[in-house]
Amino acid sequence: MKQALQLATGGAGDRFLPPAFFRAVGAIFVALSLLSANDLRLLDAAKRGDARAAAALIGEHAAIDTAQPDGATALAWAVHLGDRKTAELLLTAGAKVNTADEYGETPLTLACANGDAVLVEKLLKAGADAKAARWDGETALMIAAGAGSLEATKLLLARGADADAAESRKGQTALMWATAEGHSDVVKALIAHGANVNAASKSGFTPLMFAAMKNDVESVKALLAAGVDPNFSPPKGTKPLMLAAAYRSTAAAGALIDGGAEPNVKDRAGNAALHTAAQAGDLELVKMLLSKGVDVNVRTADTAPGGGRGFFRAPAGRQTPLMLAARANQIEVMRALIAAGADPKVKAQDNSTFLMAAVGSGRVAAVKYAYEYDQDVKVSTTSAATLMHAAVTGTAQGATQDAQERVCEVIRFLASKGAPLDEKNDTGRTPIDLADILPIDLAVDLLTDLIVKSGSTPKSPSKR
Repeated sequence: MKQALQLATGGAGDRFLPPAFFRAVGAIFVALSLLSANDLRLLDAAKRGDARAAAALIGEHAAIDTAQPDGATALAWAVHLGDRKTAELLLTAGAKVNTADEYGETPLTLACANGDAVLVEKLLKAGADAKAARWDGETALMIAAGAGSLEATKLLLARGADADAAESRKGQTALMWATAEGHSDVVKALIAHGANVNAASKSGFTPLMFAAMKNDVESVKALLAAGVDPNFSPPKGTKPLMLAAAYRSTAAAGALIDGGAEPNVKDRAGNAALHTAAQAGDLELVKMLLSKGVDVNVRTADTAPGGGRGFFRAPAGRQTPLMLAARANQIEVMRALIAAGADPKVKAQDNSTFLMAAVGSGRVAAVKYAYEYDQDVKVSTTSAATLMHAAVTGTAQGATQDAQERVCEVIRFLASKGAPLDEKNDTGRTPIDLADILPIDLAVDLLTDLIVKSGSTPKSPSKR
């Protein structure tokens, strides 16, 4: 080919060659170029993880940087598969290290996703951009932090990776990725490097909130030691202790309280940590909060957090932790609250009671426990719902056979204590009506039988 070029350019005494010759040479160049561009042998070897074949092809000068349709190269595949031998062969042969596929994925981001600090180091030494990011701004540092690779994180930081870069979709930083996954050693390294410990995502979440949700005590302590305010929450966020309570992150909640978090904290809706812990059945946190002197009878806001199923969703608020524990069938929590002075006679805004909340759980054990402290079986709410209405509607629509049998256990117990069987609520529906709608066939049959045995006729016989 070199001689052909010399002839084509001509020389002293040489005659110029005809145009047909130049067209032939051009065709050869095009053919060679196309052959190189379509040479997928090395790419295929990398995808198979076949280092021996890759070495042979590199020795034959096969195309190194040919990409598949989405832009992934042989190097990208080798890194993705953790095939260090093939990756090293390609790097030694001069493979491009910063080629990105259509998602912005580079060999470096792939190595970080695997937490492979060895390949991260080799790629960086070969010229990989430490600030590389996917199309949505997820940086190699975020990916390494999320994968929990301390060494890869340190390597990237040493090469100039931005510790405070935020990806575009959620606005999260590398520190948030590390706390969200509970990688406390990476968290400490990022803090030591100067990462912003008070950064907030687009939804208002801070690193401390992620650590609280993950129940990562070491990260919580590290962030507090770095000066994070345990009682701070961005405008769109909530306080870390409330998140710890909601996620049953008991150990993290303890670390937050020890670090100065206010135990009487409330969320934006006005509901306290004790409400959340009681409803979640977190006995340890309930006791911890009570030991800090929180109000055992603290009321929820006008809209209660969760509680109930079916029609019985308790639209009124001002419920106590005891009511929420009862509705969630958390008997041990109920015992602890009663022992701490919880008032079982308090009524919620809709006039519902501790006993009615227990009935709404659909568990006879909870009902029997509540009855020890609240024997008002004739209570009705401001919407004229009785205990029997609560018993029926405390079960989800399309209840299983087991769930229906549990409802019947509650109905039998209440009936044995003299609870009204056939009253109408403010929409004119009796418990049988509601059981018909759901449907809870066993409850329909049981209520009908109990009413008849009492010498009465159902006000609204089943329409089945």
